[in-house]
Amino acid sequence: MKRLTLSALMSAVAFCAILPAPVLAQTAAKPAKDLDERTPGQKPADNSLEHSLWDQSEKAEYKAQTSGERNRDPALNAYVDSVVDKVTGSYSGDVRVYVMDRPFFNASMAPNGYTEVWSGLLLRAETEDELAFVLGHEFAHFRHSHSLQAYKNFKSNRDAVLAATMLITAVGVGAAGNAGSYAAARDISNLTRGLIDVVYLGSIAAYFGYSRETETEADRFGSQYAHQAGYTSLAGSRLWRTLLDETAASDYSRVRNSPTRINIFGSHPLETDRITAIQGYDKALNGGKASAFDDAALKPARAAYRAHIRAHLGDWLKDDLRRMDYGQTLFTIKRLSRDGEDLGLLNFYAGEAYRLRVKEAKTTETNADKLDRFEVDKTKNLEAAVEAYKTALQHADAPTETYRQLGDVYRKLERKPDAIEALTNYIKAHPDAEDAWMVEDQIATLTKGGA
Repeated sequence: MKRLTLSALMSAVAFCAILPAPVLAQTAAKPAKDLDERTPGQKPADNSLEHSLWDQSEKAEYKAQTSGERNRDPALNAYVDSVVDKVTGSYSGDVRVYVMDRPFFNASMAPNGYTEVWSGLLLRAETEDELAFVLGHEFAHFRHSHSLQAYKNFKSNRDAVLAATMLITAVGVGAAGNAGSYAAARDISNLTRGLIDVVYLGSIAAYFGYSRETETEADRFGSQYAHQAGYTSLAGSRLWRTLLDETAASDYSRVRNSPTRINIFGSHPLETDRITAIQGYDKALNGGKASAFDDAALKPARAAYRAHIRAHLGDWLKDDLRRMDYGQTLFTIKRLSRDGEDLGLLNFYAGEAYRLRVKEAKTTETNADKLDRFEVDKTKNLEAAVEAYKTALQHADAPTETYRQLGDVYRKLERKPDAIEALTNYIKAHPDAEDAWMVEDQIATLTKGGA
């Protein structure tokens, strides 16, 4: 499969900009009150439009089942399944969940119940309540047949959509909505352990181009379903606010100035009025009284959720760095650090973000994708990396390579004695490391006065 190139993505963006708004935004969708609500166990009639939609969903599901990006950790999958079961209730038998190691905020529930939950979402949710709200939001699309109505609308605009679908898919996969950047899009194929399959994503992307009205309905029903399952109905407002704040933390002005979207298939931006609306749903679901919000009281809930994802934090943060939006990664790390847990691991990846930010800046300084927030302040970022690595080393969960990376940054800062000390400590701590001979050679070079 060929990689998506930056020029191809930009061409797609330009073409999409001239398409009629109803085609891109799905504004012609049927009013939400008229949408068909599914019943548990409901199957489509033979030869129906919905049956055709299920056929396509089953093909996409097979791709997910066999994907190299599928996370197969039994404990993690059992946990996510348990949350889905609580939220979907009597519909739980209709839903099958696949956890995918992809660093973007995304979840989706296809018309046949096939559901994907991406690691970028699991990394950014702080509590089970927040995860439950997103799953409730996607379940609302499924239960109220939003994708079927979107598909009908696509069929009515078949000619225009046929031309647009592949382009929209390319933009969606390449730019990945709010989560990525054009620099990240250059190497989208390398974002995670395997390849993101454009054909596979293209086969399902059209089903999730919901209208503004159906997105609002999904927020409302999502809050309701989460509340019925015993979760707080205010969690959605916290999570949506976090996504807005993460957008503002981006290293790229193009991202900061673009609308936030809740997933890579999002047709409509996430706006503050949606957060206000969720707060209204919360009051309505609680007899006119808003749920109490005390950040300190959420600490046990954050700790309980962290216990379920802790084993994957390192892999997910490594994947997140491959998006090359270090401002957003650092924002996420700061949130993950608030309760003083996993500080060795988190500070190590903060150091990596600062270090890689400098490296990436060198390759983009003559490019439109320039990391513009910090104007490529090499020394400032390398010194921040040093402090992050040193903080990581104060904790038992610091990764084994922390001393090595610290030594590398000292070397770049031309602090040779500090570099030698850090690299020597790495060898002492890990004498059997596969790269020990390379590090020892580097120490010898530095000792002799080389770089």
